[in-house]
Amino acid sequence: MTDQVLIINNDKRKRRMNVKVRRRVNKGFSPNDYFKVLNPKDPNDLALLFEDLELIIGAPIERAFLKYKQNKKDSFPLF
Repeated sequence: MTDQVLIINNDKRKRRMNVKVRRRVNKGFSPNDYFKVLNPKDPNDLALLFEDLELIIGAPIERAFLKYKQNKKDSFPLF
């Protein structure tokens, strides 16, 4: 498994998010393995992002979503 980093940047007006996946390097430049511009208010864009993350880096999206729903149902302290 390669060591990869997920980088998310917002624009100034919070209308778009830039999502990048890169290899982690100590010094120097690393090209993007994945790049996507998405609207955080659009559920279709978010679903596509989750599908891509599951395919590209093998992220456990379904388990994370179930954990999120469980925490929300149990009135997680941060909500």
